[in-house]
Amino acid sequence: MYRILIVDDEPVIRKGITAFIDWEKEGVMVEDQYANGAEALAALKERSYDILITDIKMPLMGGIELMKQALEICPWLKVILVSNYNDFEFVKEGLKLGAVDYLLKLTLKKDDLLAVLRRCIAMLEEERKRDFELNHFQQEAVYLERKRVEQKIKRLIVQKQIPGATNWAPAWLEDQYACAYLMLDGAEEWKENHGYLYVQLLLEEWQEMFYVQMEEGTSLIVAENGLFIILPDCNGEAKQRFLEWKHLLEKQWGISTSAGFVTEHGIDNLLKGFANSHTACQRRFFEGLGGFYSIISSETNMIKKRSDREENHDWAPFYEMIRNGDPVSSAIEFALVRWDDGSLNPEQIKQEACTILTEAYHLQIDTGSPPPEWQDLLYRAETMEEMSSHLTSQLEEIGTAFTPKLAENDYDEELITKALDFIAAHYTENLTLQCVADIVHLSKSYFSLFFKKKTGRNFVDYLIDLRIREAKRLLTQDESRIYDVATASGFNDVKYFSKVFKKISGLTPNEYREKHHSTRMSIF
Repeated sequence: MYRILIVDDEPVIRKGITAFIDWEKEGVMVEDQYANGAEALAALKERSYDILITDIKMPLMGGIELMKQALEICPWLKVILVSNYNDFEFVKEGLKLGAVDYLLKLTLKKDDLLAVLRRCIAMLEEERKRDFELNHFQQEAVYLERKRVEQKIKRLIVQKQIPGATNWAPAWLEDQYACAYLMLDGAEEWKENHGYLYVQLLLEEWQEMFYVQMEEGTSLIVAENGLFIILPDCNGEAKQRFLEWKHLLEKQWGISTSAGFVTEHGIDNLLKGFANSHTACQRRFFEGLGGFYSIISSETNMIKKRSDREENHDWAPFYEMIRNGDPVSSAIEFALVRWDDGSLNPEQIKQEACTILTEAYHLQIDTGSPPPEWQDLLYRAETMEEMSSHLTSQLEEIGTAFTPKLAENDYDEELITKALDFIAAHYTENLTLQCVADIVHLSKSYFSLFFKKKTGRNFVDYLIDLRIREAKRLLTQDESRIYDVATASGFNDVKYFSKVFKKISGLTPNEYREKHHSTRMSIF
């Protein structure tokens, strides 16, 4: 909606101009009316306008002087002059200064005013379009440059290289900068409930959000559930800016994240910044999810030295407790004393947990090994508390000489066949992991591991693949709306459907339809 300012010392003219036009219909609104240029100029200094309709001769300040000063304040302003026959010399001066046109008071007609008004609106829209395109072009160029820097940094991290030529690097990487390793909490549960692709799309949305909201800096997707973020920190404000962004991210997406944060100086320390921020983020395993862990470089180096130490820990008392049938809680407390002292990192602790679980299994049961699903649960644990809980349950089951092994051979195949048949019959419905687990009479968590073992795929990812296949079939068969195709193939969110479809097929649903439609036409 464009805003108009009307200035004339004759009230009848002001009222007449206001009454002539259905302003709302034309997409404009009359904001203010004044009797002289001085009052109008004061208003222009307080707020912006798009179109100025002004008389030429007025007390205190005339229209030409008002126009000169108004264009300095609002260069985009479109000016329509209102004059008498004997004002023609002033009209010529006004046109030279950039007035769009002039109207004679004595012969002023609605159609004439409307025609000039529409010309002003057309000019404003064209200028806005050009400004938008220029701004978009500039933003796109800056975005592409930031993505290029992102790829360079990713290559250095993957190849573990010290930068050679650094002509590609932004200047701020030679000064102090902050490194943040951000992880999605509960990532395994997100994958189980929504699928691997959903988590990847989530990370991509975060990355785009970072580039939109942070004028400088780089964001890289790392592993399957996190971002590595680098921010310039010449004024020591990066920590606060990152925390504000992290909070906004969590609020907007309804999630929890954990972050490790360190500062470094100079591009040669980039790999160290990545490693140290990751090490800092690993404290969530010991201290719980949702935290912000800021540590100095010397502290991370001490942790790394402790983690790299090889120690032959004496687990004999642990196994003795298991052999004697002591409470599992006592054995776990013994293990936690070892794991809580900070000498091992989370991966090393999980490896030890798997090792002692296997040994404990062999103490109670002569043959075989613990089900691989048990080790999966230990490795997937995000905190010490979660891992200890799984280990306690597994040791208790070993203690009762009961292991819930899945039936082998024929029965195994019968279970997975029954599950797959049920999925094939209901995949376009609101199907959940729990629904299918109930059909084959397994617990939700156990069925999830069983399904992945038998199919090599996460349940939700398998489900999404079936739905995308159905969507492709529907897109090539009729001209239904994309919303209807999404619903018919089992997607409740058309925006999510479009993103997943493009991620899998490389084309948007419309592009896929057009491609296959043109292929069909060429055949005929």
